[in-house]
Amino acid sequence: MRGRLTADMKEEIRQRVDLVELASAHVALKKAGRHYKGLCPFHQEKTPSFHIDRERGLWHCFGCLQGGDIFDFVMRIGNLSFGEAAETLARRAGVRMERSPEEVQQATERDRVYRALEAAVGFFREQLLHPEKGRVARNYLERRGVDAETAERFRLGYATPSWDDLLKALGTKGFPPALLSGGGLVHARATGDGYYDMFRHRLIFPILDLQDRPVAFGGRALDDAQPKYLNSRETAVFAKGRTLYALNWAREAIRQRDEVVVVEGNMDALTCHQFGITNAVASLGTSLTMEQVLVLKRFAGKAVLVYDADAAGQAAMERAMTLFEEAELPVLVVVLPSGDPDELLRAEGPQRFRDLLAQAVPIFEYQVGMAALRHDPKTIEGRVRIVDELVPAVGAVSNPVRQAEYIRSLAQRFNLAEDAVRQRLRSRLRGKSPFPGAPQAVPTPDRARDQAERLLVHLMVHEPALRRVVGEALPADEFQDARYRALARALYAGPDDAVEGLRERIDDDGQRLLMQLVFEDPPVVEKEKERVVKDAIDFIVHREPDAQQRLALAGQIQQAQTAGDLEQVRRLQVEYLKLIGPTPAETTSSQGSAQGGPSRKGGEGDGQEESGA
Repeated sequence: MRGRLTADMKEEIRQRVDLVELASAHVALKKAGRHYKGLCPFHQEKTPSFHIDRERGLWHCFGCLQGGDIFDFVMRIGNLSFGEAAETLARRAGVRMERSPEEVQQATERDRVYRALEAAVGFFREQLLHPEKGRVARNYLERRGVDAETAERFRLGYATPSWDDLLKALGTKGFPPALLSGGGLVHARATGDGYYDMFRHRLIFPILDLQDRPVAFGGRALDDAQPKYLNSRETAVFAKGRTLYALNWAREAIRQRDEVVVVEGNMDALTCHQFGITNAVASLGTSLTMEQVLVLKRFAGKAVLVYDADAAGQAAMERAMTLFEEAELPVLVVVLPSGDPDELLRAEGPQRFRDLLAQAVPIFEYQVGMAALRHDPKTIEGRVRIVDELVPAVGAVSNPVRQAEYIRSLAQRFNLAEDAVRQRLRSRLRGKSPFPGAPQAVPTPDRARDQAERLLVHLMVHEPALRRVVGEALPADEFQDARYRALARALYAGPDDAVEGLRERIDDDGQRLLMQLVFEDPPVVEKEKERVVKDAIDFIVHREPDAQQRLALAGQIQQAQTAGDLEQVRRLQVEYLKLIGPTPAETTSSQGSAQGGPSRKGGEGDGQEESGA
């Protein structure tokens, strides 16, 4: 349990921590107008789309649509929870977080567990390096080709065959058995009269979190003990389904390459790193979970699965592929000729492994190939079975464009009519999943209405004074788009709120929209804002046609600004000014000029006015 962060403390941290300075450790930033720009650290790109507003302490990427404040940046860059990010920033800012006596006690207990786990790493390491006790484990590492540098970097250790060596050693350092049990290091005896070590006569792989703290251990049996591989049970500091082995060592390489190599076992990942494949991680010997895939999605734009060549490995890869597809993280598949990644690297070297990575095939191509091996594509019955086998894979695809491409690929590869493939898939799914091309009752979006609503919330974000004006004329429930409706409610509820106050009242989708609007300049010049607001309200309430035409132009200006087409922005603004005609003030000025008063233009305009009179 972490300390409470009050609103005042949160604001104090924001004031003390410079977002530009913080982000510069991860992004090369350049000043661009009132913002700073750089290549986004969260996805691969060649043109900078990552923006920072130093004054507001906010960031936004127009490429991956992520954004937020310093807390969001630290959470995402370090894959931390909000509490962990808050503590990190509080320490940096010198702000002391408030904690109740219960929270202090719980935090102290967690800290003691971390210290116990760190002490266990040291103990296991000592046993590995002991001339006599660690010989069997060192011999095993030598046979497996693990060099001393890799063993040290990955902090490998050895658990002796004794039932209580670790229990006794850590007990002398002040760690009681109950605490060690809470850290997953020992078990309570069934008889209730003591504890015993969990790991015995095993090569030890410390499992570290993204702050390089040991949170658990994996143990490989050095005799015939079962199971051959044993992981720590889940504890207050270790969630197996959210943790990946070697991610702490691999994350920078993953970010740089925008790609993660996923293998099954700890030894596979370790060997990959030793041979220079430093963007490899393992799923802790268990089936990959959606939580693990989502963690990887934060770091990589693409995954490559390299599972064992046996039946169990291929079945695990099939399950993993479905998760990546559901998470919409592009995934490629490597089919090993035999064995596992560790064996291939040692037998054939890293270049052979890299060649296989370069030959990795997209998930659907792999699935089609495997189905074609099981059924004869030369016969009609075989092709029907291939299509039927691939129904779950195609049906799991939520992206309609990708789904349509899969259908087209199937039709072309097996010389089938595309409509026939779609009909077969639809009938097999019995209407559970819509397919591109199927007749569906989807309402046509009202683009003009959408433009009007977007313009209103955009202007209200930048001009708090307009929030009351719009709120009095247009209740939030009048907004048709749910995102604009939620943001309008937040804007009305906090007419004077800065962006941070607004973010706390809307969900994640609303926050993404808000951050996008914050970093986009309003599409109209200052003096026309009130007119645009009136046009938008008139159109939404009365469907006034002239207002629609003006709003359409304003929307085009907004799109041109987002695209960075300044020439188009200028052209459209001239067209917009012609359309709206003179303002009341300008009309008065012109009339005064015709009567001999000051005119809107000098020189030539004066002569024309006098001639016309």
